[in-house]
Amino acid sequence: MNSDQIISRLMAAKILGQTLTGEEEKMLEAWTNASPENKRLFERVTGMQDTRRIMELEREKYGEKMAARVMETISKRKSRLLKRFVYAWVGSAAAVILVCVVAFSLLKGGDIVNSEKIVLSEMTIVPGEVKAMLTFANGQTINITDTIKKVDLSDNLSEGGEEAYHTLTVPAGGEFFYELADGTRVWLNSESEIRFPAAFSGNVRQVFVKGEAFFDVVKDASKPFIVSLSRGDITVYGTRFNVNDYENADLSTVLVEGSIGFKANGGESVRLKPSDRLVYGAKTGVISVEKVDTMLYTAWVDKMFIFCGQPLGEVMMTLSRWYDFNISFESEDIKHIRLSGRLNRYQDIRVLLNTYEEVAGIKFKIEGKNIVISKKQ
Repeated sequence: MNSDQIISRLMAAKILGQTLTGEEEKMLEAWTNASPENKRLFERVTGMQDTRRIMELEREKYGEKMAARVMETISKRKSRLLKRFVYAWVGSAAAVILVCVVAFSLLKGGDIVNSEKIVLSEMTIVPGEVKAMLTFANGQTINITDTIKKVDLSDNLSEGGEEAYHTLTVPAGGEFFYELADGTRVWLNSESEIRFPAAFSGNVRQVFVKGEAFFDVVKDASKPFIVSLSRGDITVYGTRFNVNDYENADLSTVLVEGSIGFKANGGESVRLKPSDRLVYGAKTGVISVEKVDTMLYTAWVDKMFIFCGQPLGEVMMTLSRWYDFNISFESEDIKHIRLSGRLNRYQDIRVLLNTYEEVAGIKFKIEGKNIVISKKQ
């Protein structure tokens, strides 16, 4: 192994917080201090935004598949030296491989932009993350990028003296957890929103939801908890349940434990028992109730996707909210192919798509943030 390979390997290990031997520490320090150019190069690699993202993905166990794709990309290039370097470290952690590629390319006088393209060329579709926007009743907004339990919402009254409602909005590619003033816990899925007060001062505890949310509601017989949706209200009697109310889709709620009642805007009311799933047809306005395995509808809270005989169109729509991509089908009939599968929310989406290609005779073509689905020829 030549000196450039050794230094790039030590540089990557240092960046990723791996333990170096005393001799390795001295070697890296001596190289870094040998010239201003070496010191600047080390600072450039450690300061790269994409290097930090590689580290985050590695901690989420996403790096192994990513590294394999990076090596596939490199194998198509003419740089034999770079290929020999990468394959020499194929047994290393994926993040070490990727950071080494960047460092080694720079050491050999390569362009930092080109080296980043090698690393990130296949990372156009990645898992989502914890993020949301909080809009206060007065219109002020803040972006939140970490799970929180409380925010200072001391200004709880609007100008008219009524209870002021604040709004948490989770974009595509996001998820968020929040604890309301009464201790009720709420998990918000991608492309979802909840409006809530800083404190429940009236006779009821009412919140307004769009998209998908999972509730673990604190019991309080003196103050019923109400979740208001676009097509009706859910009255909660101390319970855990999931609600899915995305635009242009059927409204669905699944009761895990406790008791809830749903009342449609048109007036029809239904009381649910544990393991019941209520569906309110977006087009028909008809309410139906069936017994289900609740895990199929709540797995996202535990960082999982679980599909069981669902139409591919529905599966891809669910995945697109989390991985934040656009979908197009070459023909309408492909949407109706029914498939099952499991996927950790922080895994590479190709793990599932490759399986579907094998069992369903279809092809997924990824072009930037777009996935085109067609039948295999």
